[in-house]
Amino acid sequence: MEIKQYLTTVNFTPSTNKQNKYIVIHYTANDGDTAQGNANYFHSINRNASANYFVDENEIIQVVPDNYIAWHCGAKTYVHPYCRNTNSIGIELCSRKDSNGNYYFKDETVKNSIELVCDLMKKYDIPIDNVIRHFDVTGKRCPEPLIETTAWEGYKTRLKNEFLGSNLDDNKEGDNLYQNINEVPEWAKNTIKKLTDKGCFGNVNKLNLTDEMLRVFVIMDRYIG
Repeated sequence: MEIKQYLTTVNFTPSTNKQNKYIVIHYTANDGDTAQGNANYFHSINRNASANYFVDENEIIQVVPDNYIAWHCGAKTYVHPYCRNTNSIGIELCSRKDSNGNYYFKDETVKNSIELVCDLMKKYDIPIDNVIRHFDVTGKRCPEPLIETTAWEGYKTRLKNEFLGSNLDDNKEGDNLYQNINEVPEWAKNTIKKLTDKGCFGNVNKLNLTDEMLRVFVIMDRYIG
């Protein structure tokens, strides 16, 4: 994933000890804007607002470094007890309007944002429960396309699947063939042991499991339970 940088010279607070514990999702509340257009807007004029990243269907642009404080979820009152600008990364998704005036995201924009969020989760060890909306921090209806519970749950489900899959890819060891539980790599061993204990394999000494098969079994085990 390529992330371009066009860092603002204002619209942030420098920090030497910021700890990123949350990722906050926003929307730009525009119709057909771009990541670069937003980066230009925040580049050198004090807007009293900002985000760390802007995402559209074509690219991701970083405006404020992760270790600096972007001004994306500050408020006079909060509904979230802990998340603030000082411990979070703000991500703005470029939005569009349909013929009825309703905001939505292009699917490519959502996909790009999920890939970015997964990378940040891994980089800063941020749990998926700490990926939240601006709405969850201050009560503001942002991001509007993800305010409804089913829409947000759908986004989080896609994020969970992508994050799990990317973690398994990090463990991929090639086109190996595993014949018994002792040969199975540690990241998949618990799952395969559950299956062998349930008698899911005819011959526990001739499993014939590939890395791809292991990844599928582990995804099913972790996601379905």
